[in-house]
Amino acid sequence: MNKGTATILQKNVDALRIAAASARISTQQGTALEIYENSLGGEKDIHLVKKVLSSGHKSVIEHQTFSIAFDNVSVLVEQFMIEFRLASFTVKSRRYVDFSKAGYVVPETLPERLVPAYNLRMVQLFDLYTELIHAGVPKEDARFVLPYCFRSNFYVSCNARELINIICSMAYGRGSRFPEIKALGLSLEEQFSSLYPGVIDGEKGRYAACLPQRLPEQYEVGQSVHIQPYLIEATENAEETLEMAMRFSGRFAAGEQRYLTAENLLKLVRDARPRELEMINYTFRIENASLACLTHFSRHRMLSLLLPNIEEALASGCYVMPESIAGNPDLRDKYTAAFHRQAMIVTNMVKEGMSREDAAYYAMAGHTVDFFLTMNGRELLHFLKLRTCSRAQWEIRAAAQDMLEQLQDHEPMVFRAFGPSCAVDGTCPEGRLSCGNPQKLSILPGNA
Repeated sequence: MNKGTATILQKNVDALRIAAASARISTQQGTALEIYENSLGGEKDIHLVKKVLSSGHKSVIEHQTFSIAFDNVSVLVEQFMIEFRLASFTVKSRRYVDFSKAGYVVPETLPERLVPAYNLRMVQLFDLYTELIHAGVPKEDARFVLPYCFRSNFYVSCNARELINIICSMAYGRGSRFPEIKALGLSLEEQFSSLYPGVIDGEKGRYAACLPQRLPEQYEVGQSVHIQPYLIEATENAEETLEMAMRFSGRFAAGEQRYLTAENLLKLVRDARPRELEMINYTFRIENASLACLTHFSRHRMLSLLLPNIEEALASGCYVMPESIAGNPDLRDKYTAAFHRQAMIVTNMVKEGMSREDAAYYAMAGHTVDFFLTMNGRELLHFLKLRTCSRAQWEIRAAAQDMLEQLQDHEPMVFRAFGPSCAVDGTCPEGRLSCGNPQKLSILPGNA
């Protein structure tokens, strides 16, 4: 099958001049435009940029931006990529797009004698996906049986500093143990170096110091489970922290000698720049989230995630069971058997010589993982507005609703103003796709 590619589509060819000008502006006389005019984008500028970067002043390279097309790569690559927080991603939706003809990646390191068995299993899973869809199962539920070798297509945009981080992580760091990811990283390095020769060289060494995550030793036959978030760490006395922040910002009038009033809280959550909410922070342990659901969390850029290897999801063998399948005994049996068989098939393939890295391609989108995440109050507001909406995917909606309930139990005064967009903002952003049943906040008069 054709190899996937990572291709830089868009770049600012004049950005070297901008990067060089930014390297000069802090130490030279003249206006920003005058210094830019004196930066010609040649060898002299390359040398300057490399020198400034080596001294640790890396912001100068952030003025170069790139847009990259990842074409027909495995979804394993997509999962790796979306963990980078300082980049923008647009991914083909598995909720709405039929992936029955998407195809899949065969790892190059798989022993040739094992390729027929690998192909047979992947075809079986794609056939089951197609059968589920033909039986009326929504695409967002049928996707749980797709293996992580299925082909994905997506776009990434980032500045040059983050692209260096991405390239080095792929080619020399934690991604390098996967030949597919390493090859894509080396390809991007070659393309990047055609614009900035030698700039990336000084960064490679430190990525080798990235401690590898443990690979599983065995693969279990699991069971169906449900996503469960647990609030494990919170800002102590967030109500008083928010009270002080609202007083300090000077944007709110005191009411009854308090700034954290119902009226002011409603103004804050509807404000275009609710910086005060960034002063409070919350950490959750999310258990039993499907790999498909994990991507919904990962897409939120302003949070911190601590994730396991994809292989851990495969090793535990546990999986989600959507109601659209659970209610049909025949489909439920086939769905369950697919996950149970996966553990036995992978165990046998590893015994026959498949590497544990290649085993990651056998992980299915419905396999579950546990992970940690930390968000501040502002990002929680954004997250909960989207994910408690009735149109959100059912698994992450269940998690978000549970998270909101735990937050409201912990800090009822603060989080009574949080919820779906219709409740917080008073309007639904879904237009003609609206559920037609807007929620209201109890914080509003007459809604208690």
